[in-house]
Amino acid sequence: MSTAVLSKRYLRFLPDDQEEDCELIRSKPYDEKENPDGFISLETSENHLCDDLILSKFVDSKIHAMQPWMLQYCNPRGIDKLRDAVARHLSCQAKSRQPVRADDITIFNGAESVITSLMQVICDPEDGFLVPSPCYGGGMLGITNSLIRIPQVKPILVHLESRVNFEAGETRPFQLTVPRLEAAYKKAVEQGVKVKGIFLINPNNPTGEIYDCQLLKECLDFANRNSLHVVIDEIYMGTIFHPNVNFTSVLNLDHIPDPQRTHLIWGISKDFGMAGFRVGVLHTLNQSIHKGLEYLAYFHNISASTQNMLAEFLSDADWVKNVFFPANHQRLRESHQCMSEGLTELGIPHLQRSSGLYIWADFRLYLSAPTKEAEVKLHRQLLKAGIGIRTGEEFSCQEPGWFRIIFAHPVPILKIALKRIASVVNERRKEICGGELVMGECYGVAETSGSCQTDTTTSGEKVEDLMATLHHQLKSTDWLKENTADIWVKENPELYKEYKDAADKSKE
Repeated sequence: MSTAVLSKRYLRFLPDDQEEDCELIRSKPYDEKENPDGFISLETSENHLCDDLILSKFVDSKIHAMQPWMLQYCNPRGIDKLRDAVARHLSCQAKSRQPVRADDITIFNGAESVITSLMQVICDPEDGFLVPSPCYGGGMLGITNSLIRIPQVKPILVHLESRVNFEAGETRPFQLTVPRLEAAYKKAVEQGVKVKGIFLINPNNPTGEIYDCQLLKECLDFANRNSLHVVIDEIYMGTIFHPNVNFTSVLNLDHIPDPQRTHLIWGISKDFGMAGFRVGVLHTLNQSIHKGLEYLAYFHNISASTQNMLAEFLSDADWVKNVFFPANHQRLRESHQCMSEGLTELGIPHLQRSSGLYIWADFRLYLSAPTKEAEVKLHRQLLKAGIGIRTGEEFSCQEPGWFRIIFAHPVPILKIALKRIASVVNERRKEICGGELVMGECYGVAETSGSCQTDTTTSGEKVEDLMATLHHQLKSTDWLKENTADIWVKENPELYKEYKDAADKSKE
C-alpha cells in the first residue's frame, strides 16, 4: 500500500498488525455447520447472549413505523423523543439523585464519537488527560487512540499494578487510588504538560473493577482541587450480573464538587448488546459544552428512523427492567461461570469480578519471557489455534502476559474456545516444564454489598505443579534480588530480634 499521497494526519489512522489480525478473524468466523474450524473471536466486547430478546422486541410494528419527519434533517443533538427516553432510562438505571433532563443530553453515533468530540471541545492540542491503565483499547479504537488521533490530546497513563501494595492501603490487583492519580498528575505538570482532566471507566474495562462511592468522591475532590474535568464512562453500568453487587453512578452521588466539569458517557452497545445501532450518549450540565458539541454532532448524527426505533424501545421501561435485564444478567452469570471455571481448570489466574462482558486473565506463566514480544508470540499461537483474545498491550498494561477474554457468548461456543486455549497452554507447559500440568487458580476480589474478601479457588493442585509455577515466576521476576535476607533484616529489625532471641533460646 502506497502512503505517498496520504496526509501526515491520516497516517496516524493506519491499521497496525493487531487490526489486521482482527480482519483475519472476521474473514473466517466460526460456524458450527458451515465453518467449524473457523476463528472464535473473544476479542470484541459484544454481547451475543440476548439476540433473541432484542429481536423479538423489534417485531413490534410501532417501533418500525415511518413518519414524514424522519425523511428530513433532525436536531444534530438527537431528536427530542430519544433524548427524553434516554433521560428517563438513566434516571432509573443510574438511580440519579435528580431526574435527568433531556436538555443535558447529546446523542452521537457511538461512545467513541462522544469521546473524540468532547475532547475537541474541552482540550487544546498537546493538553494532557489522566487515564488509569489498563484501560479500554484494541486495534484502532480505545481511550488513548480517541485522545491522540483527532483531538491530539496526550494520554497520561496512571499505571496500576497486579501486585497489591498493602503498605499503600491497596487490597486488590489493579486498584485505582487517588495517590496514584496525584503522583501521575504531579509528574506531568513537572514535565510541562497542561493536564485538563481525568478519564474513568466504571465498571472498568478491561479489569471489571467497580469503583465504590468513596473512591468516586475522592477522585472528584482531587479533580476539583486541581480544576480538572472528570469524564466517567459508565457504558457497562447495566452489565453487573451478580445480584449482591452494588454500583454507584456519578449521577447517584449526593454531592458533585464541580458539576460543570463532570461528564457522563453512556451507550446501548454493552447494556443491551446493540452495538450495531451506533448510539452513544453524553450527559453534562455544562450547556456551553453542549453548544460546542452541536456543530461536531452534525458529523456524528444517527438517522432519524434509528433514533425513533430506539426511543420506542427504551420507552417500554417495564420490559427493560423486568424482562430484559433479569434474563441478560442470568445468561451473563452462566457464561461467566463457564469461562471462569474453564480458566481455573487450565491453571490460568484471573480477576474474579461481577461486571462487564470480559475476564482479565493472567497468562504470564505461559510466556517464554516477561516481554511484549513474548506476549505477541503467545497471541499468535492462540490465533493459530483459532482463538482471538486481546493482549494486555492493547490496553496499555505495563505487565506483559495479561489478556482480556470476552465471555458474553453461548456456553457451547465458550467450551470449544476453552479447548483451543487448552491446546496452546498445554503446548507451552511442555516447552517450559517438559509435561502437562493440571493446576487451577483463580484469584481476585469477591464483590459483596459493603465488604470485600479475597476469593481464591484451586483445583487439582500437585506439588510439582506449584514448584513449576514458582520456578517460572522466580525466573521471570527480580523477587530474589529485591528480597534478600539482609534487606529483610534492615526492614524488620524488631522481628529479626525476636526471631534471633527465640533461636538462641532453642540452642540452650
